[in-house]
Amino acid sequence: MAQPGQFRPPNDEGWMGREITDIKRQIRELSAANVFGLTGIRPKNGGTEFEGYVTINGPATITGTLDLPAGIIGNDALTSPVQIGTASNGVNNYAIGTASTVRASVALTVPAGFTQAVVTANPTAMGQNSTATTDYLYVMAVVQGINGGELYTSAGAGLGVGLAAPFHTTLTGLTGGEEIVISVATRAGFNTWAASTANQANIYATALFLR
Repeated sequence: MAQPGQFRPPNDEGWMGREITDIKRQIRELSAANVFGLTGIRPKNGGTEFEGYVTINGPATITGTLDLPAGIIGNDALTSPVQIGTASNGVNNYAIGTASTVRASVALTVPAGFTQAVVTANPTAMGQNSTATTDYLYVMAVVQGINGGELYTSAGAGLGVGLAAPFHTTLTGLTGGEEIVISVATRAGFNTWAASTANQANIYATALFLR
Protein backbone atom coordinates (compact mmCIF):
# COMPACT_ATOMS: atom_id res chain seq x y z
CA MET A 1 0.00 0.00 0.00
CA ALA A 2 1.41 3.40 -1.03
CA GLN A 3 2.47 5.79 1.69
CA PRO A 4 1.01 9.35 1.88
CA GLY A 5 2.69 11.69 -0.69
CA GLN A 6 4.07 8.79 -2.67
CA PHE A 7 3.47 8.91 -6.49
CA ARG A 8 0.49 6.81 -7.47
CA PRO A 9 -0.35 6.40 -11.15
CA PRO A 10 -3.97 6.56 -12.21
CA ASN A 11 -5.85 3.34 -12.34
CA ASP A 12 -5.56 3.37 -16.14
CA GLU A 13 -2.94 1.49 -18.11
CA GLY A 14 -3.07 4.04 -21.01
CA TRP A 15 -2.41 7.17 -18.93
CA MET A 16 1.32 7.32 -19.74
CA GLY A 17 0.75 7.22 -23.49
CA ARG A 18 -1.76 10.04 -23.27
CA GLU A 19 0.65 12.13 -21.17
CA ILE A 20 3.41 11.66 -23.73
CA THR A 21 1.04 12.61 -26.56
CA ASP A 22 0.01 15.79 -24.70
CA ILE A 23 3.64 16.71 -24.08
CA LYS A 24 4.48 16.24 -27.76
CA ARG A 25 1.52 18.42 -28.76
CA GLN A 26 2.59 21.18 -26.39
CA ILE A 27 6.14 21.05 -27.76
CA ARG A 28 4.82 21.38 -31.32
CA GLU A 29 2.62 24.33 -30.37
CA LEU A 30 5.46 26.10 -28.57
CA SER A 31 7.81 25.49 -31.48
CA ALA A 32 5.33 26.96 -33.96
CA ALA A 33 4.39 29.91 -31.77
CA ASN A 34 6.17 33.29 -32.22
CA VAL A 35 6.65 34.52 -28.68
CA PHE A 36 7.71 37.93 -30.09
CA GLY A 37 4.70 38.22 -32.41
CA LEU A 38 3.27 41.32 -30.77
CA THR A 39 6.61 43.14 -31.07
CA GLY A 40 6.87 42.66 -34.83
CA ILE A 41 9.92 40.40 -34.55
CA ARG A 42 9.80 37.29 -36.74
CA PRO A 43 12.57 34.70 -36.50
CA LYS A 44 13.45 33.33 -39.92
CA ASN A 45 15.79 30.70 -41.18
CA GLY A 46 19.21 32.37 -41.07
CA GLY A 47 17.99 35.73 -39.74
CA THR A 48 15.33 37.88 -38.13
CA GLU A 49 12.64 40.08 -39.64
CA PHE A 50 11.44 43.28 -37.94
CA GLU A 51 8.10 44.92 -38.66
CA GLY A 52 6.92 48.22 -37.25
CA TYR A 53 9.04 50.52 -35.09
CA VAL A 54 12.48 49.65 -33.79
CA THR A 55 14.19 51.89 -31.25
CA ILE A 56 17.88 51.49 -30.52
CA ASN A 57 19.25 53.40 -27.55
CA GLY A 58 22.98 53.36 -27.87
CA PRO A 59 25.48 52.48 -30.59
CA ALA A 60 24.75 49.78 -33.16
CA THR A 61 27.21 47.96 -35.39
CA ILE A 62 26.29 46.56 -38.81
CA THR A 63 29.01 44.44 -40.36
CA GLY A 64 27.14 43.52 -43.54
CA THR A 65 25.49 45.47 -46.33
CA LEU A 66 22.54 47.64 -45.28
CA ASP A 67 19.93 47.76 -48.05
CA LEU A 68 17.33 50.52 -47.77
CA PRO A 69 14.53 51.57 -50.13
CA ALA A 70 15.39 54.69 -52.12
CA GLY A 71 14.29 57.98 -50.64
CA ILE A 72 13.53 56.85 -47.08
CA ILE A 73 16.40 58.82 -45.52
CA GLY A 74 16.41 62.58 -46.01
CA ASN A 75 19.42 64.87 -45.71
CA ASP A 76 18.06 66.24 -42.42
CA ALA A 77 18.63 62.82 -40.85
CA LEU A 78 22.29 62.76 -41.89
CA THR A 79 25.25 64.74 -40.66
CA SER A 80 26.28 67.12 -43.45
CA PRO A 81 26.15 64.58 -46.31
CA VAL A 82 27.28 67.27 -48.76
CA GLN A 83 29.56 70.27 -48.36
CA ILE A 84 30.28 72.97 -50.92
CA GLY A 85 33.52 74.76 -51.67
CA THR A 86 33.91 77.75 -54.01
CA ALA A 87 36.79 79.98 -55.06
CA SER A 88 37.87 82.32 -57.83
CA ASN A 89 41.03 84.02 -59.01
CA GLY A 90 42.31 85.95 -62.00
CA VAL A 91 45.21 87.84 -63.58
CA ASN A 92 45.71 90.35 -66.38
CA ASN A 93 48.40 92.26 -68.27
CA TYR A 94 50.57 89.37 -69.36
CA ALA A 95 51.99 88.18 -72.67
CA ILE A 96 50.28 85.21 -74.29
CA GLY A 97 52.76 82.75 -75.75
CA THR A 98 52.12 79.72 -77.94
CA ALA A 99 52.64 77.13 -75.15
CA SER A 100 49.63 76.42 -72.94
CA THR A 101 50.43 78.05 -69.60
CA VAL A 102 48.55 78.14 -66.30
CA ARG A 103 47.65 81.78 -65.57
CA ALA A 104 45.62 81.61 -62.35
CA SER A 105 44.72 78.89 -59.84
CA VAL A 106 42.59 78.24 -56.76
CA ALA A 107 42.79 75.48 -54.14
CA LEU A 108 39.75 73.91 -52.46
CA THR A 109 40.40 71.90 -49.29
CA VAL A 110 38.62 68.56 -48.85
CA PRO A 111 36.64 68.59 -45.56
CA ALA A 112 37.35 65.88 -42.99
CA GLY A 113 35.40 62.69 -43.62
CA PHE A 114 34.80 63.33 -47.32
CA THR A 115 36.24 61.16 -50.09
CA GLN A 116 34.68 62.43 -53.34
CA ALA A 117 34.17 65.75 -55.10
CA VAL A 118 32.11 66.82 -58.08
CA VAL A 119 34.12 69.73 -59.48
CA THR A 120 32.86 72.42 -61.84
CA ALA A 121 35.56 74.64 -63.33
CA ASN A 122 34.67 77.68 -65.41
CA PRO A 123 37.78 79.29 -66.90
CA THR A 124 37.44 82.45 -68.96
CA ALA A 125 40.03 84.37 -70.94
CA MET A 126 40.39 87.53 -73.01
CA GLY A 127 43.24 88.58 -75.19
CA GLN A 128 44.28 91.15 -77.76
CA ASN A 129 46.04 89.89 -80.86
CA SER A 130 49.00 92.24 -81.17
CA THR A 131 50.33 90.55 -84.32
CA ALA A 132 49.77 91.54 -87.93
CA THR A 133 47.88 88.36 -88.89
CA THR A 134 44.79 86.52 -87.73
CA ASP A 135 45.53 84.21 -84.81
CA TYR A 136 43.69 82.10 -82.23
CA LEU A 137 43.21 82.32 -78.45
CA TYR A 138 42.98 78.98 -76.63
CA VAL A 139 41.70 78.44 -73.07
CA MET A 140 41.14 75.36 -70.90
CA ALA A 141 40.56 74.27 -67.31
CA VAL A 142 42.96 72.06 -65.39
CA VAL A 143 41.54 70.17 -62.38
CA GLN A 144 44.06 68.32 -60.21
CA GLY A 145 46.27 67.81 -63.25
CA ILE A 146 43.37 66.73 -65.47
CA ASN A 147 43.07 68.84 -68.64
CA GLY A 148 39.52 69.82 -69.46
CA GLY A 149 40.22 70.22 -73.18
CA GLU A 150 40.96 73.42 -75.08
CA LEU A 151 38.40 75.67 -76.69
CA TYR A 152 39.49 78.44 -79.05
CA THR A 153 38.32 81.47 -80.95
CA SER A 154 39.91 83.50 -83.74
CA ALA A 155 41.12 87.08 -83.46
CA GLY A 156 41.94 89.34 -86.37
CA ALA A 157 45.10 91.41 -86.35
CA GLY A 158 44.95 94.01 -83.58
CA LEU A 159 41.58 92.75 -82.31
CA GLY A 160 40.57 91.38 -78.92
CA VAL A 161 38.54 88.25 -78.22
CA GLY A 162 37.22 86.31 -75.23
CA LEU A 163 35.78 82.88 -74.46
CA ALA A 164 35.03 80.36 -71.70
CA ALA A 165 35.79 76.62 -71.48
CA PRO A 166 33.68 75.05 -68.69
CA PHE A 167 34.70 71.61 -67.43
CA HIS A 168 33.11 69.14 -65.01
CA THR A 169 34.75 66.12 -63.41
CA THR A 170 34.38 63.81 -60.42
CA LEU A 171 37.32 63.03 -58.14
CA THR A 172 37.38 59.98 -55.86
CA GLY A 173 39.74 58.54 -53.26
CA LEU A 174 40.18 61.91 -51.55
CA THR A 175 41.17 62.47 -47.93
CA GLY A 176 40.31 65.26 -45.53
CA GLY A 177 42.78 68.15 -45.70
CA GLU A 178 43.84 67.38 -49.27
CA GLU A 179 43.82 70.35 -51.65
CA ILE A 180 42.17 70.26 -55.06
CA VAL A 181 43.95 72.66 -57.41
CA ILE A 182 41.86 74.15 -60.23
CA SER A 183 43.46 76.39 -62.86
CA VAL A 184 42.94 78.28 -66.10
CA ALA A 185 45.50 77.91 -68.90
CA THR A 186 45.76 79.95 -72.10
CA ARG A 187 47.89 80.19 -75.23
CA ALA A 188 47.99 81.79 -78.65
CA GLY A 189 47.92 79.79 -81.86
CA PHE A 190 50.86 81.00 -83.95
CA ASN A 191 52.66 83.97 -82.41
CA THR A 192 53.13 85.57 -79.00
CA TRP A 193 50.68 88.33 -78.15
CA ALA A 194 52.30 91.26 -76.35
CA ALA A 195 51.41 91.98 -72.73
CA SER A 196 48.29 94.09 -72.39
CA THR A 197 45.69 94.93 -69.79
CA ALA A 198 43.23 93.39 -72.24
CA ASN A 199 44.89 90.00 -71.71
CA GLN A 200 42.96 88.45 -68.83
CA ALA A 201 42.43 84.97 -67.42
CA ASN A 202 39.99 84.01 -64.65
CA ILE A 203 39.03 80.77 -62.94
CA TYR A 204 35.77 80.17 -61.07
CA ALA A 205 35.49 76.82 -59.28
CA THR A 206 32.83 74.97 -57.30
CA ALA A 207 33.17 71.57 -55.63
CA LEU A 208 30.44 69.42 -54.10
CA PHE A 209 32.14 67.22 -51.52
CA LEU A 210 30.57 63.81 -50.86
CA ARG A 211 31.27 61.18 -48.24
